[in-house]
Amino acid sequence: MFKHTTQEPRTQATQVEDPFHTRFGSHLPRELREEASGMTWSLFSAIYAPHADIRINRLDSIPGRGGTQHFTAELTFLSKTEPPFTAGHTIDTMGTASACTHLLADAGRHVEIHAFHQVELFEATATFVKVAHQTADRRTAWAMGFGPTPAASIAAALSSGAQRIYG
Repeated sequence: MFKHTTQEPRTQATQVEDPFHTRFGSHLPRELREEASGMTWSLFSAIYAPHADIRINRLDSIPGRGGTQHFTAELTFLSKTEPPFTAGHTIDTMGTASACTHLLADAGRHVEIHAFHQVELFEATATFVKVAHQTADRRTAWAMGFGPTPAASIAAALSSGAQRIYG
């Protein structure tokens, strides 16, 4: 592959860089792309996919009645002062995102999804969410999650989003 090696002046068009597009060839949602403009991949992933101290690790579902799904999940809780522990949960909801937001809320991490974008990558899925929590300061944050399935990717993205909001 031919690679251009001369230094070109940075114009507005070359300054708007998309770290996800550079790495995977697919664009971030416009608002997130503007926020992450010019970031390296390592900085982007450190900010938007932080290691969450409450993680939805395993999420399985079976069809239920009336269009609902019965989910079983494992949540792992990490602490700086205590050993990690994993707890199993079950919930009946209409979909994966709903199950994840309810599971996180039950763990004290209330998040609302304001934007959702999902991309299939090779044999995996990347999910980008803009989450918020209705508080006095109205915190919002973009987050990213990867997973071998769309559901696992949603769980990872929402766990990262909750971490970004609650830190």
